[in-house]
Amino acid sequence: MSQNAKAVHAQDDAALAAAEGLPTATRPEDVGTRTRAAIQIWTGQAIGDQIHSKMLSTAYRRWLYNRATRLPRLRDLPTSSSFDDTILYLKVGNDHLVLAQSESYIRNMGKDLRGLLLSELQVASANSLREVFDDCIARQQPSYTRFISSLSERNVYWESLNLPLSADGRGKPTLTLSCMALLSEKIDVLQIFYDRSPIGIVAAVPIMNGQNKTDDARILTMNAKARQILKQDESRINLYSIGEMIQFLGKNLQWSGVDTASDGQQTQIRYRDPSGEEFSMTIELINQFVLISLAEQTKSDAPSTINRFARLLGLGR
Repeated sequence: MSQNAKAVHAQDDAALAAAEGLPTATRPEDVGTRTRAAIQIWTGQAIGDQIHSKMLSTAYRRWLYNRATRLPRLRDLPTSSSFDDTILYLKVGNDHLVLAQSESYIRNMGKDLRGLLLSELQVASANSLREVFDDCIARQQPSYTRFISSLSERNVYWESLNLPLSADGRGKPTLTLSCMALLSEKIDVLQIFYDRSPIGIVAAVPIMNGQNKTDDARILTMNAKARQILKQDESRINLYSIGEMIQFLGKNLQWSGVDTASDGQQTQIRYRDPSGEEFSMTIELINQFVLISLAEQTKSDAPSTINRFARLLGLGR
C-alpha cells in the first residue's frame, strides 16, 4: 500500500471513530485496525529488573506470592492508596472488554474507556496491547510493558504490569489487570543527561507489525545536539519515527550515504551533506531501545557491511 493510500485509510478510520464517539489518536499513523504501537515487552525474571514504580513492584510480588499455590484473583492484590493507575480487562472471545478503570488513570490519560472493547478503539497501542493480553492469559504469566499511548494527547511514556487473574482462583484466567505508572519524569532526567552530551543522541523504541517483526522505530527523545544536527525545533520533535528521520536526511537535509560498517550489534553509517561536511551515525539496540548517535565525521575508513539495524533504517537490502 502506498504512503498516500495509508494516510487516506487512517483518516477514514479516524473519522469513523469520531462519528461513533470513540477515542481517536492525535496522529494518523496511530489509527486503524492494522496499526501497531512501539510497545516494549519483558517477561519472566526480566520483569523484576525492569520495573521502576514501587506500586508495580508491590503488585508483582503479591501476584508471585499467591501464584505459588493458585492463580491469583483480583482480591489477592493490594488496594492501598498508592495502587492508583489501574485498568481491568475481561477477555470476551478474541477481544478484551474494559471492565473497570481507576479514576486516577482516567484523569492521567484523559479518557474513560469503561465498557469499550479494545478492538473498538482502532488505535495502535490498543491493537498491540490486545496481543499482549492474549499472551499473558495463554501463558498464565504476567508481562511488563512500556509504551506511549495512542489514546492520550499527551506524549507520556507509561510502564505497565499486566497480571492474568482468575475469577475464582481455580479456573483459567479470564481477567487482566494492568497496573500503570508514568515514566515521564525519568525520561526528563535522561533528557537532561542527553543534553549535556557533545554527541547527538536519538532514543527510539521498535514498532512491531502484525507479524511480530520490527518494521520501524518510534522516536522517544533526542538531545540538544541531535536537534542541532537534524535542524529540529528546540521545543518540539517534528520527526515521528526513525523511518521519517532517514527520509528527512535525504529529502530535506540532502545528505547522501557514503558507506557503512558493522561490529556485532552496532552499525556505523557515514553521510555527506551538500557542503561536503561528513557525519557519522551509530545505531545499536540496547535493552529493547534503538539508540542512535550523530557526530561530525572524523574517520573515513569504515568497511561497507550492513547488519539488520541498517536494514531497519532502509539502508540495506
